[in-house]
Formats: sequence, C-alpha cells, structure tokens
Amino acid sequence: MHARRLWIPLLLLAGIGAGARADAAQDPLAPLPAEQWTPAKAAHLLRRAAFGGTLEEVERLHALGPQGAVDALLDWDAKPDPGVPRLVISVTARPTRAELAALPDRDARQKLLRDHRRRDLAQFAVIREWWIEAMLRSAYPLRERMTLFWHALFTSGQRDVRNSYHMYIQNTLFRREAAGNFRRLLHAVSKDPAMLEYLDNNRNRKQHPNENFAREVMELFTLGVGHYTEKDIQEAARAFTGWTFAGNHFRYDLRQHDTGEKRFLGRAGNFDGDQVLDIILEQPAASRHLAARLFATFAHEHPSPAVVEGLARTLRESGWELRPVLKRLFLSRAFYSPKAMGTRIKGPVELLVGLSRSLDMDPRKTTGLSLLAAGLGQALMEPPNVKGWAGGRAWITTSSLLHRYNVCGALVGLPQDRLRTLRNQPGRMMRGMRYLQQARRVDANGEETYGVAMGMAGMDRPKRRRGRGDVATYDVVAQVQGRGLEQAPDIVDYFSRTLLANPPGPDLRAALLAYLERDGGFYLDAPDASQRLHGLLRLIVSTPEFQLS
Repeated sequence: MHARRLWIPLLLLAGIGAGARADAAQDPLAPLPAEQWTPAKAAHLLRRAAFGGTLEEVERLHALGPQGAVDALLDWDAKPDPGVPRLVISVTARPTRAELAALPDRDARQKLLRDHRRRDLAQFAVIREWWIEAMLRSAYPLRERMTLFWHALFTSGQRDVRNSYHMYIQNTLFRREAAGNFRRLLHAVSKDPAMLEYLDNNRNRKQHPNENFAREVMELFTLGVGHYTEKDIQEAARAFTGWTFAGNHFRYDLRQHDTGEKRFLGRAGNFDGDQVLDIILEQPAASRHLAARLFATFAHEHPSPAVVEGLARTLRESGWELRPVLKRLFLSRAFYSPKAMGTRIKGPVELLVGLSRSLDMDPRKTTGLSLLAAGLGQALMEPPNVKGWAGGRAWITTSSLLHRYNVCGALVGLPQDRLRTLRNQPGRMMRGMRYLQQARRVDANGEETYGVAMGMAGMDRPKRRRGRGDVATYDVVAQVQGRGLEQAPDIVDYFSRTLLANPPGPDLRAALLAYLERDGGFYLDAPDASQRLHGLLRLIVSTPEFQLS
C-alpha cells in the first residue's frame, strides 16, 4: 500500500465528532451526569489524564464514579511513589576555574572538560529514561502527565542548557508544582537555572538588556500574541536585568539590575522581575491563555469561548490554584463530548507510554523508550525550539506513521520483531540503549536505581549482550490465559477495548478476527498460538485507529 494512503484515514478519524454541536441549553463545563458515566468515559479519562491503563484499572476508575475518579487521580500531595526507581545523580557541577587552574597544562584541562561533558551527556540520557520509567510506573500518573505539560509550556533544552543536573532540577520543579499554584510555578521557573540559561537571561544586564526571556514569558508562557507591545517587552527586559544563577542556584545581581522607572502594561514604577510577573497575571488574557492551553492538551484543540472563560474564571477565583480548574475540566460535559473522545493524535511519548501502561508491560523489558520517542519526533528535554512541539497532525507524516507502526509493533511483537526494529535504529541510538541497560542497578535490598556513577567505566565501550533476544517484551499468552479468554472473538474484543479509543469498525474487526482464525481456527494450546497473538497485537497497533486517544 502506498504510504500516503496510510495517513489519510488517520486524518479523517481525527475529525470524528468535529461536526458535533453542544446543546445550547447546556453549560459545556457543567459536570457530567452520573448516569452518563460509562466505562468508555472512564477509559477516556485514564487515557488523557494518566497515559492510559489496563481494563482492570478502567473498571476500578469507573466504580468510583466521575467525582471519585477525578479525586483519585489528583490525590498525590506529599505521598512517596515507591514504584519509581531511585535516580542517582553524580554530576552536579561543571569543573570550576580553580580546579582547571590547578592542572599542569592545557591538555590536562581539556581532558577534564571532555570527561565532564561525557559524564554529563550520559547522565542526561539516564535522566530522560528515568522520567519515562516514572511515567510507566508511577502510582500518580497525572502528576507525570502534568510534568510533561509544564515541560511543553515552559520549554528548555539540553542543547542550549548543556547541564543535565539543571534539566533535572527543572523537571523536579514541574513535578513538585504539577497541580499546585500557577503563580508560584511561574515565579519559580523564571528563576530556574535551566530557564535562565535557555533564554539568555543570565546575560541580561542593565547596560545591554536581553529581551529573550521577557518576550517568551508573555508570548508563549502567559499572555499570547496581541496582548502586549514591543515597548512592554523592552521594559520587562529591564525589570529582569540582574536575574542570573551561580552554580545550581538563582542569584540576583543587584549591580546589573536597572533601577530606573519602567512603563509596563499601562503601569509605571521601579519594577523588578517579580512585580512584572504579578502585573502579567493581573491581565485577563493570562488566565484565558492557560485555560485554553489546558483544555487543548487534555480535551480538544478548539475550545469555545465559553469553555475558555469558564476555566479562566475558575483559575482567577482560586488564586491560580490548579486543582480546581483540573477538576472542573475533567468533570465537564465538554471533556466527554464526541468532539473530545477518541479524536486526538497521540504524541510519541503518549503513544509509547500509553501502550506500555495499557498492556501492563514490565518496564525492565522496555528500556530505551525515551530514545524511541526521540526517533519518533519527541525528544524529552530537547524540544525543537522555544515553542515546543507543534503536536496534533504535525506528529504524522508518511514516513513517521510507518515508523510509529514499526516501533509499536516491535514492542508487542515476537523477540525477532523487536530485534529487527532495534537493528534498524541509528548506531547512536543502539549505543544509548546499551548505556541505559548498564545504568540500571538493583542493590542488596532489592531497590532499583538509575545512575551513571556505578558503571561509567563500562559505559566507555558498551558490550553487546548475547542471549537476550529470546525474551518477548510482552507475554501475550499469559495475559490471555489470566483473563480466561479462549475464543477468538473474545480475544479480539478484549485487545480492541484495551488499545483503541474508539470501537473498531466492522471491517477492521472482521480483518482482525480473520487473521486470528485463519487456517482452521485459533486454539490457545496450538504451537503457533503465541505467534498469532503477537501478530494480532502488531496488527492493532499498526492501524490509524490506534494513533488516536
């Protein structure tokens, strides 16, 4: 089949419900009536808010009712997350001038810098994979989903920051404030070392103001285009002069701060950066901007003005607390409307993490998802630019769709499928996967850790490991047996409900059933049962329908 034909059905599917019109007599943000709370809607909530889950998790969420389900997803304050492996950070600072000056010659100094860069890059790869594992294993997946949301909004990238520890500090900030207070988060991220480096505010001095951060904090982070002027950018840049960092901490360099009067968004005064941020949050456009971004991320890309204003009002009335607006969003009729359910194209991280969580895969057998996501166009902590990832239909091209099919098929296929796909990856990706495998450790107490300090010497020349290709990523036979499934129609329906946001059409269901029952029917005790079941999963994840959430 010509590659172009593969993505045309996907774009048509992405428009499912586009013509639906809400009843004018109903408030789109009114809570979904309890009698309309179905397993399909519970599965929708789990996919959008928590990367998806097994049918058992859907059943548990459905049993709680809509209010209980949303409360359960948001219940994580001050709770440990024992399922997530401990991350061991060993590289926390660049070589200091004193350390470099103490070395005997230029060659020694260059070697120290090269060694640091190598260790920092290795640690960065481990941090990204650890974050993917947190998405896979967290008992509080909405916290990780919100961490990803903030990363996509407040973008920073390792290519410019060049400091894995600073990227990790920013990641922990997003996790800590995942559903906390937006005002507090905005002030904190504006003083975050990774952000200060990424948008050049560490070089913002009163004699030569740098406007990068001032521009993006309004254009992308808070207000949106059209709600400020170039003069406002210039005046805000003056207010942010002197905001820099020393080592791993924010530093306010008063000598480099412009203490003159600024005129900003209709106000005048000797403003500093914190005051500018507070003035921004006083603008009605700020709450609308965040409300629209939240709705577009979790529901669909075209919220009505009534939806945006309703969520924005909740933000303002709550003093920028995020839990009230998330609860209102996840309980609303609009979130469960035909325009929202099963219509959004998954991003690569959502695609791979969602597949793994839905099938309850063992994370120890899916090492390298961060690298595979990067190969599909979403490199965590390395967005393409300050605007982040375009998302939506931009995720799909003729070549990327085929690659998505191959990668997902490898995760659910037989061992040879996975090996074949991995061998087709670039050499640097294969090396990265071996590095990540070496970075995983289990201590004497059985605690899993991620880090580069323990095995750095072995990471110089990663060894090829033989004899590991005979273990499938996913034991589909055990899953089918555990559910008591024997008949082919029941198996097809089970995996369709597990993996597809929309019920398969009659033609697709018939094709899946025909594949499983070919040559005289399907029998679980047949020699080729495992091969057929893995093939069924490969077919399901290689459909346009699977690309939708």
